[in-house]
Amino acid sequence: KIMLALALVGVGVAFIGARSDHAHGPRHRPVVCKEPPTVYLTREAGKNAKLEKLLSERGIPCAELPCIAFQQLPGSNELPPLLAGGSLTWVVVTSPEAANVLAGAWESAGRPTLRVASVGVATAKALGSLGITSSFTPSTATGKSLAAELPYEGDRPSVLYPCSALAADTVAEALSERGFDVTRLETYTTVPAEWAPEQEALARSAAVVSFASPSAARVWYERVGPTAVAACIGETSAEQARELGFDRVVAPASPGLDAWADVIAELGLWA
Repeated sequence: KIMLALALVGVGVAFIGARSDHAHGPRHRPVVCKEPPTVYLTREAGKNAKLEKLLSERGIPCAELPCIAFQQLPGSNELPPLLAGGSLTWVVVTSPEAANVLAGAWESAGRPTLRVASVGVATAKALGSLGITSSFTPSTATGKSLAAELPYEGDRPSVLYPCSALAADTVAEALSERGFDVTRLETYTTVPAEWAPEQEALARSAAVVSFASPSAARVWYERVGPTAVAACIGETSAEQARELGFDRVVAPASPGLDAWADVIAELGLWA
């Protein structure tokens, strides 16, 4: 409660982004603060520590306010035998949570040899920390680029795509159009995290919020609207935030925790 009260006091006369980041979009009212604002970290509980450390090193106050939680689906039970079968050309991973689910299934399957393609550096690092090497990352960290650039080898190579139930069909459809034999397997889903009334009060007063997924951006928007600056880990989340109408959206050119912290610092609100 003390920490929540301090965060509320920290809302405050820095002027943030009076314009929209849409080239031809409408102008929105600015967010005005009395003191350097707290950055709210919206990944699931316990997964915000790395960004919190990087921001603290840059002198930026921050607080965890999870927007999402993950739930595994029955499809996760189908994953180990598919991995153990030995017939896959590629396993495609497009998020750190998908990496976590894959790693658990990989252990259950006896750690078979896999060729894994990850959407970007952050996901590749998540895989590496779990003992799985990423053999391919695209030139740009988006599902579209991954699907366009994934090496095509042999006759109708097979792809297993374990993903969230909320994931768009972009990757699977683009790979199928190129001739890959794609199996989309929904292994988990994202659900809104519960907020106490004081947490919602903090969110309503927020000037800067960080998003690592489109789902987190949607939950925040549905609960408190788009008035805060949306600092996104990459373009996928940034695109969602723009579509929702956030006043200002920033994201690094290449996703990654250090780049994410840098783009937040570059807002220039913390002397």
